[in-house]
Amino acid sequence: MKKVLSLILIMILALIVLTGCVDVNYEVTLNKDGTADIAYIYGFEKASLEQLGTNVEDMTSDMKQNAEESGYTIETYADDEIEGFKAKKHVENLSDVSLEEAFGASYIKDSEENKLKIEKNGMKTTYSQNANIDLTSLDETTASMVTLKYTVNLPVKAGENNADEVSNGGKTLTWNLTAGEANEVSFNASSNMLTTIILAVVIALVVIAIVVIVVVAVKNKKTSKNKEENEKQDI
Repeated sequence: MKKVLSLILIMILALIVLTGCVDVNYEVTLNKDGTADIAYIYGFEKASLEQLGTNVEDMTSDMKQNAEESGYTIETYADDEIEGFKAKKHVENLSDVSLEEAFGASYIKDSEENKLKIEKNGMKTTYSQNANIDLTSLDETTASMVTLKYTVNLPVKAGENNADEVSNGGKTLTWNLTAGEANEVSFNASSNMLTTIILAVVIALVVIAIVVIVVVAVKNKKTSKNKEENEKQDI
């Protein structure tokens, strides 16, 4: 798998020469159980493809075949301007998520500093990353023709981060990587089970209180109604 994915940017450079524009989005979804879902999205400018008289299937067949052999599921991806494919894979361990595989060993190493991390301390779980994706070796021409994005979907709202875009209530972070520059990626997010448990208990108590109030109100109403009926019978 590493051999396949480490060649991504090399292939991108070749495709840029042919299509004129390439969009790449590397997306990682971190799950609460410590597993992760990886997705690579490759898109090519439709107008350029039409001018060349070619299609995505012909240009990416080898990439998709290699990805499938590495355990990825392939599906078609398209929007108004871009056409391409999406490769998806579920991994059991966060250690299997590799930026080196995604962007190439020439640009990032899977050192401990660059890796995605998940740390558990009692009831507290922390997700974090501090990485440097160095794309300074890509020339200005390439930089103007390729769009690279790195997206992380978290199971909890992120805390301190330097993402370019924050969405989904603070749980989705996106970095627009700039070819020709060193790109810093940093975030920290944490969840506390104790807080969750306390909140759940409070909600449960509120629900119980509401139920008790409703039951008492219904009982009082019924008692009052029976009393009125008895009074009418006595008259």
